[in-house]
Amino acid sequence: MTNKLDSTAPSTGDRARARTYAREFWPGLLGYLLILAAVITWGDLRGHSAWRFLWAILPVLPLLLVIRAGVRHLGRSDDYQQLILLRGLGVGFVVAMATSITVAFLTLAGLQHPVLPWVPFTAGMFSWAITTVVLTAQAERA
Repeated sequence: MTNKLDSTAPSTGDRARARTYAREFWPGLLGYLLILAAVITWGDLRGHSAWRFLWAILPVLPLLLVIRAGVRHLGRSDDYQQLILLRGLGVGFVVAMATSITVAFLTLAGLQHPVLPWVPFTAGMFSWAITTVVLTAQAERA
């Protein structure tokens, strides 16, 4: 029974990968927040100018850095970390798709609300996070 000898504490390699991920992730997220603040302040998204469409997609650009950080982190992770991450992503994806279909049908039935398009994203992100936490906790107990 080697499980009593195995440590659940992150290894030196795990900590190094986490630091590298943070260095790659945070600039993209901070860029997103800064550009989002500029868009909210000066974008005039409810106006009539054609420029509002460019303003609307500007926050997506720094998110490309966040995507890059996530993909690189996945590639650097060991097999078990990849398994947990991909299972969490899978659950989040399925929840987001089911929620998208639900929102689409509610919209077809006439439900209109400005926050409605954000519901699938939120549901997917929360289910991804919760699944990852539960799987990690189960692994540490095993």
